[in-house]
Amino acid sequence: MRPFKFNSASITAAVTGGALTVSAILPHGGVDSLKLCPWYHLSGYPCPFCGMTRAFVAITHFDIQAAMDFNPGSPLIYGAFVYMLWASASALRKREEVIPPPNKIVYNSWMTLTVGVFVWLFYQRVLLLLFLP
Repeated sequence: MRPFKFNSASITAAVTGGALTVSAILPHGGVDSLKLCPWYHLSGYPCPFCGMTRAFVAITHFDIQAAMDFNPGSPLIYGAFVYMLWASASALRKREEVIPPPNKIVYNSWMTLTVGVFVWLFYQRVLLLLFLP
């Protein structure tokens, strides 16, 4: 008997599908006071990714403004999750084990914008707090 091995497409589908499903199950407004970030609990200050869980729930319930208030980078990460779920499901339908790489121009544009947003959030949420008088 051959041991079962997981392929990257099925793992990606499970992780992204699980995150998007949980964000649909959680009640919008019911998680607004939720703070899961270890950095926040250790320092008392938000990290660049604070608010991402609450933002995912808000986006799934079509409240983009609330998502932007929780974390301005959340639509970019949510879009990546949706794309990765779609790409992994497509690969699994074709019985492929790996997800084909995305279009380079789209990927590089997304990456540049995402890195820029989170560098700005790092500056706003961490660096300014460390160097304020």
